[in-house]
Amino acid sequence: MQRGELRIVPWRFESDLTRIGECLYSAKHGTADLRHQAVLEVKCWASRGPYVPHTVESTAHLTEAKLLDEQAVTGDTILQLSYTMAMIRFVNGLLDPMQQSQFAIPLHVLAERMELPSWFVELRHCGTHEREMPSLDMLRVAVDQALEWLWDNFWNAVPGQDLRRNNKSQTDFNELCLNEAAPDQESVDKLIKKVPSIANLLAKNPNLGKIQHMSSSFTGDEASRDPPSKKRKSQEKPEDKLERFVLLAKETWKTCKSQPDVFLEKFIRNYNCSSPVVLELLSQRIQPFGYELSRWVLQNYQLSLKSEKSPLRETFDVSQLKKFLPEMCKHALNVKTIIVDWEKWADLLREYPNWISLQILQSCKIDLSTVSEKFRRRYQSEVAELKVLFESYQKCVTNSELTMYQLTPSVNRASGTMTAFKNPITNSTNAILDDLQKLKQNAAEKKIYAWEPVKDWTPRPFGQT
Repeated sequence: MQRGELRIVPWRFESDLTRIGECLYSAKHGTADLRHQAVLEVKCWASRGPYVPHTVESTAHLTEAKLLDEQAVTGDTILQLSYTMAMIRFVNGLLDPMQQSQFAIPLHVLAERMELPSWFVELRHCGTHEREMPSLDMLRVAVDQALEWLWDNFWNAVPGQDLRRNNKSQTDFNELCLNEAAPDQESVDKLIKKVPSIANLLAKNPNLGKIQHMSSSFTGDEASRDPPSKKRKSQEKPEDKLERFVLLAKETWKTCKSQPDVFLEKFIRNYNCSSPVVLELLSQRIQPFGYELSRWVLQNYQLSLKSEKSPLRETFDVSQLKKFLPEMCKHALNVKTIIVDWEKWADLLREYPNWISLQILQSCKIDLSTVSEKFRRRYQSEVAELKVLFESYQKCVTNSELTMYQLTPSVNRASGTMTAFKNPITNSTNAILDDLQKLKQNAAEKKIYAWEPVKDWTPRPFGQT
């Protein structure tokens, strides 16, 4: 039991907790069976406030379900429900507090850190999501092992053992955060290589990306822990393949958390006609993806207007950009998400008052017609601000921006050299732009004074020459 920190507890003396442990595990101490009284006392503690540790409360829940089974006063269904709920609360209470990352860590990984049997996670999943509950025999085995785990890790643990485990978990988490500082280029490249096959998979199974994948397999034997063979991998289900890609995408995005542009640039450079379905998948599964992609496109478009080199201009010319923007607005952006997060989006769109922002606002204005009236009333001020911003951009944004974008030098992907985009009016336009640049330079260099000194100046009355 942990002794390294102060906390409010519902018992008066530590000996009370020790006595409850002896009653709950009377068989191990060779004393009279007082488990029922111990369960009642833990319930009494719980009535004093949310101060009962999860390990103590879970031990009482598991023991109560076991007592209900031993008394044989209820049917199998009631026993299954009692055992299942006790196990679900036991597993959730242990693993949920360890979810400290921005993205959800797989429960199997957290269970491994806690030295908890991994099949407890499968049991929890089966009891929560599957149509049929785990069998009564399996639940009895699970509850017995859960009580043993609690005995070894809490009731009979060496003082300070829990503290060391928590410190180890915190150390692992800190190391993970340090690893997130530098983007993993290899992981990004590996993910990008999988995009065509995933796009092909989604094209063959249009509704696959809209279904939340849930494992239907549940076994508690050792065979389930064996790594998948090559034969099993070749027979992988489409939903399993898709979930492996999503998991890899989330982990890769997490490594690029500090520098998301690394991820986005490589994705855009490899963008093709089959990518929109993958774009939609990433936007649905990675919460900030749509916003970060819009920010990246806006920034690079602005760079292109300043005649600077940008990955966006190297990838898309004007016609390709006009094709990409509707796909981005349709598959990567959601008008409800934008309205709910309007303060953040408004700052981004106001920072870049250009043609891209106008297209995003126009798409949102069109999609607002599909949103329920209740939602529009709830976010009435945000919707009004969006419409006002769209109308103002409609007046100030001109098509000449696209001409400026088109004039920006692009990179020949085959040779890797900078080449000017072929346009019949390029030479004359460039000459005009050069003249304008010289005029601006001359205006900046020339100093204008309101009063200039005059040599041999003699004061005279006003009006005399």
